[in-house]
Amino acid sequence: MNLHNERKKILPCFTHEEVETILKQIDIDTKEGKRDYAILFLASHTGLRAVDIANLRLTDLDWVNDTICIVQRKTGRLLILPMETDTGNAIAAYILEGRPESDSEHVFLRTMAPYRKLSDVGAVGNILQKYLKKAGLTRSPGDGKSFHGLRRSMGTWMLESGVPLTTISQVLGHKEQDSAKQYLSMDHKRLAECTLDFQGIPIKGGLFL
Repeated sequence: MNLHNERKKILPCFTHEEVETILKQIDIDTKEGKRDYAILFLASHTGLRAVDIANLRLTDLDWVNDTICIVQRKTGRLLILPMETDTGNAIAAYILEGRPESDSEHVFLRTMAPYRKLSDVGAVGNILQKYLKKAGLTRSPGDGKSFHGLRRSMGTWMLESGVPLTTISQVLGHKEQDSAKQYLSMDHKRLAECTLDFQGIPIKGGLFL
């Protein structure tokens, strides 16, 4: 039995400014651009995993109640998210004006025939990498600038806005609520507010700087 707690590496994430810069690189006047914009907007505003976006079905979108309802591929659990106006508009613009005519039940399709769902998570990740380059944002190992980094960004931004960890865990569809604790280490502003000073602590043998 391991008595030591497992240490988890905390990876950085995107800033608001970086995400905005990435989205501005997309030409939403093209069909491909409408698809790519909807995918990246959805990821950065809901925190959905790449695999769940690639497998998103038309029936998962509840336009009456403005919700997205999926069974997560990783956890097998039901997840219901609010579909905010801007997110819904981005998806609707693609479905109505950019999505090829197809019998596929999936939302996001290839731009070339045969028009079927995006093949895998890598295909979704490549979309982000394309616009990272256009935005002049270089990527290096461990810098958090990956598709999953959009998910971490969403969790961090929610924490910075004062959203409780339990709510963050529910929105991101974590199987265990402890998974949301990773975002504590990325909220530098709130961590600074929690730091302790030396008042009331006896210092013996001098103070070493």
